[in-house]
Amino acid sequence: MKWVLFLASLFAASNVPAQSQPEYRIGYIPTSIGQALTQAWKAGAEKSIKEFPNASLLAYDAQMKAEIQVTLMDDLINQGYHAILLQPADAAALTASVKKAESKGIPVITLNTDTKMPHAANVSMDDYGAGYLIGEKIGESLNGKGNVAILQSPPGAQAGVEREKGFRAALAKSYPGIRIVGAQNAQWMKDKGIEVMNSFLQIHKDLDAVFAVNDNMAEGAMIAAESAGRLDKIRIWGFNGQKSTLALIEQGKITGTAYTNAFQQGAMAGKYALDLLSGVKKKGDKTDLIKVPPLAATKDTVSQIKPEDRW
Repeated sequence: MKWVLFLASLFAASNVPAQSQPEYRIGYIPTSIGQALTQAWKAGAEKSIKEFPNASLLAYDAQMKAEIQVTLMDDLINQGYHAILLQPADAAALTASVKKAESKGIPVITLNTDTKMPHAANVSMDDYGAGYLIGEKIGESLNGKGNVAILQSPPGAQAGVEREKGFRAALAKSYPGIRIVGAQNAQWMKDKGIEVMNSFLQIHKDLDAVFAVNDNMAEGAMIAAESAGRLDKIRIWGFNGQKSTLALIEQGKITGTAYTNAFQQGAMAGKYALDLLSGVKKKGDKTDLIKVPPLAATKDTVSQIKPEDRW
């Protein structure tokens, strides 16, 4: 698999003498710079980029808004950036921006959410596969019967859409006795997760499990369930594997999450950009799809994640 090849070469030093290396500016535009996941991607990308002495990574905050990302993309294109790492807030809304950058010879590497325009690469968590895995874990823990709710991502966020698709597919195939009694957008945010979970708890007095398609929303669901005195009766699963969620799993307050090493993912994206710019890698006609494998982190398995790999 491609990601294996990346791991083998991830932090290999360049053989080109520093004085002969050109200067490269790489832009980083996540949906929001202040999230644990996007900070981990940034740290990983910076680690790779530091291997190239004359390359730099400059990060920009889109404040969870696709329209701000479009403006930032235009700014970076006009300033002549050499490559862009992008986490699209909305796949469709950012497609034209990606097309414009690529037409100017600026490779775009997307993180998690892909766009509809072919571009250099998409370095992603295994969204569908990990969602499917969580569906199997919840189905097994409920012995194939019960009521489940989903805390969704915004509609244009393809990563969240794929996670939910995988989850639903697992239940439909292996656990048809489990009912999905509610699904609502909690906007990736903990506060909104609390609000949506409170609504679910009021409507569904026999809720058995919740799948939140990111950890922030899972933590919000946990807070709401704990406040309602129902945390011991509801299995709560998140997605991503951020450090705060792993700690809550260890405490027995959250059941599990699909952990991905986000430092590794960011490093892979940064390395890919440098390989393109330095000529080590040639850009193809199609988007190069690179998946980072997940771990189902539960109280039984979370100890496998080393402290230095917690983000």
